[in-house]
Amino acid sequence: MIRSAFFRAAVALSASAALAVSIAPAAAATANAAPVVPQAAAQSAPSPQPAGCPEFVVLAARGSDQNEEYGEYFGPQQYSPHAAPSNGYEGANLSALFHLVEKRHPGTMDKVHVLALDPQAYPASMNLPPLAQEGEQLNPLQLIRRLGGVVMEHPLHELAYSVTVGFVHSLRTGMANAPRVVEKYERETGCQPRYITAGYSQGAIVATSAERYLAQRGKLAGAVYLGNPLSRPHGMAGWLPQRLLLQPAALPDSRRLNYCLDGDFVCDLNLASAHDALATKAARHASYFVEPSLGDAAFADSLATLLTPSSAGGL
Repeated sequence: MIRSAFFRAAVALSASAALAVSIAPAAAATANAAPVVPQAAAQSAPSPQPAGCPEFVVLAARGSDQNEEYGEYFGPQQYSPHAAPSNGYEGANLSALFHLVEKRHPGTMDKVHVLALDPQAYPASMNLPPLAQEGEQLNPLQLIRRLGGVVMEHPLHELAYSVTVGFVHSLRTGMANAPRVVEKYERETGCQPRYITAGYSQGAIVATSAERYLAQRGKLAGAVYLGNPLSRPHGMAGWLPQRLLLQPAALPDSRRLNYCLDGDFVCDLNLASAHDALATKAARHASYFVEPSLGDAAFADSLATLLTPSSAGGL
């Protein structure tokens, strides 16, 4: 009975993120709702661009706590010698994906710029104390003891409140600033590229929120998400009614790429994946492209196709 109670408490902590997903996107969508401009009206005649402008800009949002204070910032990334480096805030998983695309399809990233939301634009906060340390695999008894220690140090209701409020603030900040980051980039460079939104974990929610803004401007070329909590039906927010979730832009299936690893509790939530996440510091969720998986190559190939100029118009 004690074990069952502790496990339910642990799952409740994980589920607080799902609650935040339902609160923040719905609130942001209501506050910032705007009619979608028909495609013909949204597009305008292309204007001359400065030399060196990319064909595509990937608007990238990293996952929860992929920040410098957690040792998760690895500096600017150069995906092609012919493209400007990123600021490095796309996070390890998206970065590894983009490097794999260029490795498998040399030259694909030549006309691509990765524009990542930095900590000022998007904090990527979660602040949920891990039960397991990096590389650990806790058995049930160890898991119960660790959870007991966390609950003793941080009362469960206070911890759930702190995580939820921090997560919602992070999401709202990223959602509000993503369009501003795009506008600042275009203002400073004079470039008018097509955009692909890209997000991992929490960042998938933030990036999804930018889709309709880009579509209204006739500039959305695609969307790419890893470990997406908005995935239906098994994502952390997948059980919520569609009307409570962010409404993405209309994209053909070939231009919306979602990658969910089996057993990743964020997009494949069940008791087994939740238990595994708690016992291993969410190792499965953290493994996208930094550890090899069978679907990596096919997903990278699909993204390479999306980054082919002839394949992607602007919505």
